[in-house]
Amino acid sequence: MPSDPFNDLEKGQGTADDLDSPTSPGTESFTVASSLRASLSRSIAGVSGVRNYVSSFKSPCFLKKQDGLRIDGAMGTTAIPKLEDFPKGFPRVSCFLDSDESFMLFKRFGIVFARLLLNKQDEIRQMEDELQGMDKMDFVGDKHEYLLSRDEDVKREPSTIPGCWSQTRPQLLEKLEKKIMEYSDLLLKANQLKTLEKPAARDYRSVLHFMENDGGAMYEREMSWIYDKEDLVSLRPGREHAWLDGMLERLLKVCRCGLVRYIFCTPETNARTDNPAIHYYDRRRIAKCVTLLITILILVLLMIPIWLLYKSSVNGTIGTTNDTIVMILSFTLIFSAALSLFTKAKRHEIVAASAGYCAVLVVFLGNIHNARS
Repeated sequence: MPSDPFNDLEKGQGTADDLDSPTSPGTESFTVASSLRASLSRSIAGVSGVRNYVSSFKSPCFLKKQDGLRIDGAMGTTAIPKLEDFPKGFPRVSCFLDSDESFMLFKRFGIVFARLLLNKQDEIRQMEDELQGMDKMDFVGDKHEYLLSRDEDVKREPSTIPGCWSQTRPQLLEKLEKKIMEYSDLLLKANQLKTLEKPAARDYRSVLHFMENDGGAMYEREMSWIYDKEDLVSLRPGREHAWLDGMLERLLKVCRCGLVRYIFCTPETNARTDNPAIHYYDRRRIAKCVTLLITILILVLLMIPIWLLYKSSVNGTIGTTNDTIVMILSFTLIFSAALSLFTKAKRHEIVAASAGYCAVLVVFLGNIHNARS
């Protein structure tokens, strides 16, 4: 009995001549199967080729040709834009403004918003006067049904509409609705812009110096917005320790030694520019340092009066009530001033914290009296 070529090929015993033989059973089916397998192999090879081609763009050798710094990560690389890689003018200024959250300063256009609001406000006033005039004419003309029923007003016959009306009441209300929505949207946006914080003096000076020197190189009329300081707003989010942050940043610029760069700078901040006059610091490290300083300050303000009260009790001078009260009130005042200066705590929060601080000192003083008695 002749063997089945298809089965022999599956077992590795068949030949190509067996497939070409027209008298071999199952030859046609096998030819179709082989064609499908060959097509599938070519498709897989094509997909693999595309995948390898795309992967080549992610290889380190390709990334080395790009500008700026690239830091390897778990899933890829991080590109750090560099100021010197951008042309002077709008491109470099845009890169500088985006390089640090403190430099995101833009015009609020408060006068323009006020003018637009006044214009839309007057348009709405005119439409409101027209609407009230329509209502008054229908009321005086004994056409109360158009005031009592919206459906009757919509189906109103043209012959009953006064000739002095340029439009019907429903048409006027439709236009008034669109106009009032535009006005309210503009009003809310103006309010949101108004609530944005003013730029800090140090941030404004940094941006101003960059634009006035070689960094900006823009035409005078197109950089005039930077001189309108009262209309500028900062996109920088409000922080609790803004004053202390600024003092620490100024101190870092004065003491820019190797240790300072090691503690407060990262490879990303160092790669932003080659200009020695521009300094970038890691905001997260500055925030941690400020938090540490405030924590130490609070501990000092708590430990010093306790130590003085304890020292007075040991020396036997704790009984002088006037001195004790003055000491407690003085340190409570210093504590309140520190909260107001170093944080953005609200008034009621400062009062509550100061009351708690004073209560701790009074309780400690009471315990000393009880121990002595």
